[in-house]
Amino acid sequence: MEHLGLPNQPTNPMPELIWLRKIIVERALTRGDYVLSGGVRSDYYIDKFRLFSDPQVLRRIARLFVPVITETNPDLIAGTELGGVVISTAVSQMSGLPLIAVRKTPKGYGAFADEYVEGPYASGQHVLLLEDVVTSGRELLAAKARLEELGLRVTPCAVVSRGLAPVRALIQFSLPRGEAKTEN
Repeated sequence: MEHLGLPNQPTNPMPELIWLRKIIVERALTRGDYVLSGGVRSDYYIDKFRLFSDPQVLRRIARLFVPVITETNPDLIAGTELGGVVISTAVSQMSGLPLIAVRKTPKGYGAFADEYVEGPYASGQHVLLLEDVVTSGRELLAAKARLEELGLRVTPCAVVSRGLAPVRALIQFSLPRGEAKTEN
């Protein structure tokens, strides 16, 4: 069920969320047998780069975060490496809010070696942390913890939740197990 909010608080689907579900199915959904990033097996995969590579689709998805920005009033937009950085960059450009990026592992070179966060921030700032697709939410929650260690207040949110993560998302997307097909 599509929603803006917590997984256990569904609302009536908005036309934009109906569009998002449709575009995921049309462009980004592949059926088969996959191992997801958390090690969970699934009979479908959402290739978010088939969405994010289209500037019109990316812009439209970024606009879906306007109510979240209005509600949370963040000082910064943050994205998790790699897909979260793509969507957070689009949201940052659309909203005019500054951007920071959160790495999975610290950068091992340059002026800020051994740091997880790229970009300027100050302790006490409120960050809207964005991820693309979450299954367990493990990476998103790890990024949230890294930002909180720096004294930032963090609201995590994803574009798509596959229904297993206790993370707010624009859309809950889950499919019943079915006949596997490998074409998109």
